[in-house]
Parts: sequence; C-alpha cells; structure tokens
Amino acid sequence: MICPYLVTLPEGGAFGSAMSRVFPERVYEGLSRSVRELDWHEARREFYRQRERNVSGHHAFKKIFDRTARKEMADSVGDFFGASISADFDIAAHKMIEGDYIAAHTDENDFDEEFRLTVTLNEHWSIEQGGILLTLRSGSMRDVEGAWLPSRNNGFLFGISERSFHAVTPVKSEAARYSLIFTFKRSQAPYKNDVWLRWYPFPFKSDVSEAQYNAEVMGLDLRAFDAPYTRHAFSGKDEFDDFVGGALLNAPQGLSYSRPGSRNVDERGQQPRGSDAERLAKIAELERIPPIALVRKVTGEYVLVNGSHRLSHAVDRGTAIAATIFSEPMSA
Repeated sequence: MICPYLVTLPEGGAFGSAMSRVFPERVYEGLSRSVRELDWHEARREFYRQRERNVSGHHAFKKIFDRTARKEMADSVGDFFGASISADFDIAAHKMIEGDYIAAHTDENDFDEEFRLTVTLNEHWSIEQGGILLTLRSGSMRDVEGAWLPSRNNGFLFGISERSFHAVTPVKSEAARYSLIFTFKRSQAPYKNDVWLRWYPFPFKSDVSEAQYNAEVMGLDLRAFDAPYTRHAFSGKDEFDDFVGGALLNAPQGLSYSRPGSRNVDERGQQPRGSDAERLAKIAELERIPPIALVRKVTGEYVLVNGSHRLSHAVDRGTAIAATIFSEPMSA
C-alpha cells in the first residue's frame, strides 16, 4: 500500500524519517483528487489555524483504504517501528490557506496514539509559498532540525513522544496546501518479524538512484523503477537462494566477498569507496541495514543492482536478508 523511499533516518537526535514517493502513483492520484473534493471546516486552537476533516469513514477514502490496504499499510508502518500496529488507523485531511499555520507541538496525547505519518499532496510547491514542515529539537521555532517542502507524495513518519516537536510555517500562497495525516495505535498482538528489527523495510532514496544507474549500465528496463516495489524478508541464504532460483546475476561469488576471487570494483576496476573488507566493517557497525535491491527481469532472472556488501555481510554471518524488488514490465 505504501512503497516510500527513505530520505532521512531517525538517528542523531531526529525523531522521524522524511520520505518521498510514499504511495504508488495510482493511489496518490486518487487521494489528491479526493481531498480536493471535500467540504472543509475551519479549526482554530491556541497553536494552529487550518481547515480539517476526519475522512476515515468518507466513501472515497474507504474505497482506497479497504481492509486489505489497511492491513498492508499497518504492517509496513509496523515493520518500520518494530511494532504490531492496528489496521483500524485514523485518517484526517488538512487544508491550509494563506495565513494558516501550526505552531510547535509534539502530538503527545492520552489516546494511545503512538505513530503518525503525514503525506503532502501539492504540485510544484516552492519555499516562497510557506507551509514548510519543520522538525524541531525543542519547543522553539528557531531550534530547527529539518525543513521539508510539502510537495507531491512526500511524507514524514515518526513516533509520537514528548520530544517529537514539529510545526508548519504560515502559508503565504493563494494556492491551498493539502495533506493527509495517518495516526496509528499498537495492536494487542506481539510483533514477530524479527528481520525488520535488523533491516529497514524501505529502501533509501540514494540507494534507489544508484540502483537505477547500475540497471541502466546493465541494459535493464528502467521502467521497473516506475512501478511500486515489493519487499521481502528471508530467514537466511538458503531461503534467498531458493527465491532467486539459485542464480543471482551481478552478485559476488557465493554471494560473499569473503570468498577468494570475489572483489567489487567500478567500471574502471577501482574501489573508490574503500576495499571490500573496509566496506563490510562499516556495515557491521550499523544498528539497522538498508535492504538490498534486485531487478526481476522479464525472463524471471534476478539481478542485484544495489547492496552487494550488505548481502555479503548477511551471508557471512548467517543472518536474515531483506530485499527490495523492482520488476521489469511485461509489455513493450
């Protein structure tokens, strides 16, 4: 249901992650259209002014977020936080017009709401239009940690706490600023997918860009990256081998750089990012690892396009493997 690219991580004091391409294009277009057809109610509080609607029960949003979609979205968000999340999440729509604003706040509450995803639905938005989402280190608007344009299909996913300070600067545009806010609660079921405690469930935007470059060099169909990816978790090398049919193209021998004769080099035969041993050592220091990226060819073969050292690290240690898979389209 969501297939975002991670732009930032909740590390180094940050409390959430910025994302791009949160929803598949078809879903995003439906959401963008539906939110602009709503009737709005102005909401004023001590720290904000905007127009808002709860759309959880609205027919257009119920159609998009049916039972299956809700479960998929809750599972995806849950895998990011390592938590079992209820599919009965709340959806609110916000519209901000010129002069509207949201001052610094945390969203902390007494309703067991623990996680929130905000997705913006605005075309060609510029910094001069205001309405910038700020993440803050404290309750001061001057203590800025990050600033994010409310552009199309961008998102920010975070855990609600006493330190999740954020705000929206005053809108200075004649064009309205639209967003959707998804609010999640934990379910009673225990969380069981330990793979995602070690691996991120979504790819990094920079890794996808590198994967696209590698795919182009190898002559793969770049339209694979236009469609939503799928994400997969494998208990280990044997399960991964079975999935790829025992043959993964563009991979180190035995899926490991610890094997004699396995060496990662660029097109000039160089190792500008360091030796394989150095890169593996850096991965070993990570608390959580970005998924590897594969392209599934129309022939059914799989090609490794990003993350060979991460794959080697998992194989060498006999641990689980997580992969993001992009599929070449069947049609010409």
